This record gives sequence, C-alpha cells and structure tokens, in this order.
Amino acid sequence: MLWVVLGHAVLHDEGSRLAWESVIFDTAYSFHMALFMFISGFLFMITRLGKWPYGKTVLDKIVRFGIPFVSFTVLAFVLKLAFPSEMSRSAGTGAADILHIVLYPNDNPMREFWFIATLFWFFLAMPLWKLSLRNKALEWTMLAALAVLHLFHPEQEFLCLNRVCHYAVFFYIGVLLADGSVVDRLIRPNVYWFALLGILLYAFGKIFLQFLMPFAGILVSICIALLLDKYFPRAFFTFRDYTYQIFLMGIFPSGPD
Repeated sequence: MLWVVLGHAVLHDEGSRLAWESVIFDTAYSFHMALFMFISGFLFMITRLGKWPYGKTVLDKIVRFGIPFVSFTVLAFVLKLAFPSEMSRSAGTGAADILHIVLYPNDNPMREFWFIATLFWFFLAMPLWKLSLRNKALEWTMLAALAVLHLFHPEQEFLCLNRVCHYAVFFYIGVLLADGSVVDRLIRPNVYWFALLGILLYAFGKIFLQFLMPFAGILVSICIALLLDKYFPRAFFTFRDYTYQIFLMGIFPSGPD
C-alpha cells in the first residue's frame, strides 16, 4: 500500500516532475504491482490454498471482488456522464460498451480495476497451484513455465490475459515462499544480508537486466517488513485490515479519468 501511495503521489506529467519525483515514481513502478501479486499469492497460500474447497473460494472472491467492481464501475459511469468535460476518457452506455467493459477490464471506466480481473484468474487456477505443490519437480516446472510466460507473452488485452501472463510468476513465488516458510526459516534470520542482496540485485537490474528489478524490489520490501515487525510491530496496526478499502476509496480523489 505504501509503494502504491508513493508511486501515485507523483503521478503527473513526466515533463513536470522534479528529479526526486522521477526517482520515486520509477522505483515504485518498477516493482510495486509485482509485490502486490506476490503478497496475494503468499496470503492465498496461508489462508485458502489447501484449506478451503474450490467452490467456496471462488464464491468468496466473486463477492469480495464483484461487488466493488460493479458498484464502483457504475459510480464511474455516473460521474463520466455527469461531468464529461472533466474526464480524459468518455464512457458509453450501449450494449456494446457494457460488453467491452466485461471483456476488456483494462479499458473499464475504472481501469484501475484491471488487477481484480487478473487476481481472479489466479484464484480460478487454484487446482493448478495445488497440483504443482505435490513435489519439487512440479514446482520447478511450474516456476520455469511461468517465468517463460512472463518474458514471452502476447500483448493481449482480452480478459487481461497479458497481465495474467506477466504477473503469474510473482503470484506463484508468493505461494512457494509461504508453502516452504522461506521468509521465517531463511530470510528472517539473515534479514540484513538479504536486504543487501536485494539492493545489489536492484542496482544490477537497473543497469544491466531490468528483469531482476521486480524480484529485487520484492526481496527488499520483505526485509523492510521484517525489520518493521521487529522494531515497530504496531506501525500499521490501526489500518492493516483495511488496505483494500483504502485503495478503493482513494481511486476517485486521485484525479479525473
């Protein structure tokens, strides 16, 4: 949530950004959505995968995602139709327009909701994740396949499939780290070394191989979280259960779309 806030705080025209604003923007946007998908996979493994039946999980996500998606989309329609001159993108109300919203979530009146469609695909793939966790060979095969998909996938906006292909590897890494208790077993006891490794990988990726940057950003963020948990355990105590709602309510004030 903090990386999203930092990235959006300087989300104005590139030519009008100060140098330090560009640094914040470039840093946040280099990994903050990959981090979000990683956290989603991590928490999905802890709370749902192997614990909830498939039907109950899908129904839970339909309710949790579907209600905000529909209600905020309708509200966006109302605002766009009421104040068309204030909006950068118009909205139609015909049957073709409604169908387009469903089939192309990234072009929704609330296009910030593309992540909902993307995450929903990952939750629908729950049986696939469970199958891959049966043994190490399947885990590595799945990880390799998703890495290839991340690097080489068609730019297909239909049903957000391009975003699914791009972010699936981060979601799955979250699943794997939670399944193996890697954070508590390996990273927590060596948090400073892993933080240094993440910083070095990020710097290397910045110069030579950008593919490393989201993974390095995830690693550094894990280390920051562990250090906060150790020294300031109540830093986010008052709002940690409401970050989804905070994001939803912060969309409209962020600017006309």
